[in-house]
Amino acid sequence: MWLEHPRYVPARERLISYLKSDRYRFRRLAPVLFLCGGAGSYHRDVLRNYLSKHHSQLMLFYAERVWEHIAHHSSSGALKMESDLAALAELVLVVVESPGTFAELGAFSLVEPLRRKLLPIVDAQFRNQESFLSTGPLRWIDQESLFKPTIYVPFPRILEAVDEVEERIRRIPKPETTRMSDLASSQKHLLFFICDLVGVISPATFSTIEYFLRRIVPTIATGATDVPTLIGLGVAMGLLQASNILFGGKTDVFVATTPRHSTNHPFHHTRYLDLPSQRADHQSVLMTIPEARSVLEQYWGSHDS
Repeated sequence: MWLEHPRYVPARERLISYLKSDRYRFRRLAPVLFLCGGAGSYHRDVLRNYLSKHHSQLMLFYAERVWEHIAHHSSSGALKMESDLAALAELVLVVVESPGTFAELGAFSLVEPLRRKLLPIVDAQFRNQESFLSTGPLRWIDQESLFKPTIYVPFPRILEAVDEVEERIRRIPKPETTRMSDLASSQKHLLFFICDLVGVISPATFSTIEYFLRRIVPTIATGATDVPTLIGLGVAMGLLQASNILFGGKTDVFVATTPRHSTNHPFHHTRYLDLPSQRADHQSVLMTIPEARSVLEQYWGSHDS
């Protein structure tokens, strides 16, 4: 609403100039692990609780929120959507325990980039049984996945699998500082860039975020990048929050998951970008614009109550 306000335009242009680069550097990012399982899966919850406690270096997400968002908000075909899912994760762990997860594993195994990142966990009672699942998707995954072979464990004692799961986690390459010249070439890093951008300009609408992105990363305009879908993925992964505080709850604004402190722990390497100072400059200008100040006060008021 204030994108073209005379007081805002200089701050907008300063930020665009500051963030626009031909050499981005991201800090050593925690590996992303997606957990798949049946609806309300107890076994998956047990594994997540264990991994959250003993492997805090991982970014753990339940896959269905991300998958549902891709499926419901993308016009791409299923194979493209599954490739997009693979681009976001280092490891996709599937607790194979229901017809839905059987189908999910079969669909995932058809996509080479995703197949190489799959780790199925199957109830030990099905070991050595001839079935479509064992002779099809599981066999294919066990031939090509970086995390092969399939783990078999009695589901009532699923924590007996943790030694094997931890051995597979150790196969994930150690995080390194990443240098990128074109953010549009990596959905994962573009998503992290969006999170840092939102940390500076929030609260921000879809259109505001998209405006900044298309100015800062011109190559996304000529590619297949769907900015609203990426923003939605950030929400589904818990990296961004959406709040309905504008126009009677009809318009979302977005903030980083921890809006007051998000720029203190950015995805960018802090040696090269000073995002807290950028946010302070940005917010000081917004507070001089009545429309922007009203949104800020509504947002902070709704979250401080």
